[in-house]
Amino acid sequence: MSVIQKAIRSLELCDIVSVAPLAGGSIHDVQLVDLNDGTRVVCKVANGEAGHRMLEAEQRGLALLAEPMVLRVPCVLGLSAHDDTSVLVLEYLPPGDNPHWRDAGQSLAALHEAAAGVRYGSEHEVWLGTTCFPAGWSDDWAEWIAERRLRPLLRSVADAGLMDAAAVATVEAVIDRLGSRIPRHPRPSILHGDLWSGNIHVMTGGQVAFLDPACFIGDAWMDPAMTLLFGGVPTACVDAWKDCQDDREQENERIAVGQAMHLLNHVYMFGASYAPRLMDVVSTLA
Repeated sequence: MSVIQKAIRSLELCDIVSVAPLAGGSIHDVQLVDLNDGTRVVCKVANGEAGHRMLEAEQRGLALLAEPMVLRVPCVLGLSAHDDTSVLVLEYLPPGDNPHWRDAGQSLAALHEAAAGVRYGSEHEVWLGTTCFPAGWSDDWAEWIAERRLRPLLRSVADAGLMDAAAVATVEAVIDRLGSRIPRHPRPSILHGDLWSGNIHVMTGGQVAFLDPACFIGDAWMDPAMTLLFGGVPTACVDAWKDCQDDREQENERIAVGQAMHLLNHVYMFGASYAPRLMDVVSTLA
């Protein structure tokens, strides 16, 4: 019996009719599964302890995004583990066209306005791609993003020899004075955490859903920072989000910090080709 069959049975779903690969899974094996009651589900398959922890983090993130009931995300049907393989079973969201981008931006803003406590960080580890960040909290946003994201990423990049010493020193100096460049106490917001176009899904009827989160509590400007970094999402979405913001202090610097975090992670995961763009962003914070 396949691991997907075991997962479907352990979750007491109907029998499988067919299984087919689904595009979009860059880390895990993603399959579209048809059940004999007409239901379709998505199964994300991961191997080993790290793979299981990634799927657990995704499950927690989707639950966190769903809790305020303002954002469309796939429902989690269950997480099943058998031997050394884990399967996250999700609601299938049929693709569509004619997306309602302004509605999507306003929904994202509503997520960021939802109650999120008074601290920055996360109760559990967070996976950004294949990079794992440990749990932890701070009352100071600038300190948290510097010490929990930027500096550890820079250390990993430097240890891997992916940037020269001068570039590492430049980024280190920017991190050291980050508290003077961005607000220390913005409103804490629930963040998607990895909001590039591949994690934004247009459904039948034009509703926009948000997939594959790397959730934590932080400055709301971190989400549009990633959306703007690699493009692919019309400006109408970000503009609608911005129209809802009453805190635009140092917005360019806050966007740059979010982009620096993601670019550092891209250098670490994918190589030095992302370093020039990282240094361009960092130069705006110098």
